Amino acid sequence: MTTVCFGRVDRLVIFGGGRLLAALAPGLRKLPSDVAIISSPRHLEEQIGASAGETLRHVLEDCGVHVLSVANVNRDPQVTAYLTPTTFGLAVGPAWIFRQPILEAMRPRLVNFHGIRLPQYRGGAHYSWQILRRNRIGACNIQLIEPMLDAGAVVKSREYFFPSAARIPRDYFDVAIREEHRFIGEFLNEVHEGLSFSLTTLQESFSTYFPSLNTLQHGLINWEWCTSDIETFVCAFDEPYQGASTFINGRRVFLKDCYAEFSDGPFHPFQAGIIYRKTSGAAFVATRDGALVVRSVTDEAGADAMALLKIGHRLHTGRTEFEAAMSRRVVYDSLGVKM
Repeated sequence: MTTVCFGRVDRLVIFGGGRLLAALAPGLRKLPSDVAIISSPRHLEEQIGASAGETLRHVLEDCGVHVLSVANVNRDPQVTAYLTPTTFGLAVGPAWIFRQPILEAMRPRLVNFHGIRLPQYRGGAHYSWQILRRNRIGACNIQLIEPMLDAGAVVKSREYFFPSAARIPRDYFDVAIREEHRFIGEFLNEVHEGLSFSLTTLQESFSTYFPSLNTLQHGLINWEWCTSDIETFVCAFDEPYQGASTFINGRRVFLKDCYAEFSDGPFHPFQAGIIYRKTSGAAFVATRDGALVVRSVTDEAGADAMALLKIGHRLHTGRTEFEAAMSRRVVYDSLGVKM
């Protein structure tokens, strides 16, 4: 099969959640087909809106979109009622891996959206990994869903670039949502118009995979790293996440809004982590070849903790804590973190 046409579509079912789905929601009722959202409890209770406590469920219901919450999409009998011969399925960050009989019932009318350069950056925490590697290439892909995960042919794709001003995941999300919203809207219009799509087979020799991350478990700073690596690490766990963390006098603190500075260093490795200067808005922390300017510090409850950073004290991550962070692997399911 080198091309695909999805035929007549009377019902669109979107499987998944996240910020992209929230951005798509207002326009879904304008489509010529019936629309339903099948999501997981984890996704529906995630805070999405600008107002405190505004979850994805609230956003979708405010848009008048029908929502079904299921823990296991492959076993819930409610799901099969939506899968008619004229149903088209689009997965947007789903919490599940699709199995039979859903794949059999919908093939080839079930596709997945990927906001990465396939087959690179498979796995999870895409933007955090890209920030760590200083990678600024974004991509939108629609891919056929096959039994082998993320191996289906690409139906439609487009690349773009994140600007140099994008430093933290929130910056990447803001740019990506605009690009992805436009891309998916264009694709859904083409599907409803009955257009045919040329299929592209993935070049698996270029494939890369990076696992999911959890800020609390993985975001621990190693002060033995060089300044630039510490800076990008802190950026990778910045907004909308809790922040990269370390310890001061036995208390765990979370750092955000940090910048590398090279006018004072280098410092001896034994000085790494020492707070050697403090101003009204920042603390200067020694690193091997420079300094980290820290402008946001919070405690485990999220309260401002800049007062804890005193001149001459040291930010430090113990070897035991850091080794645990390096050895942990997390998996997310429909309910949250699965250990």
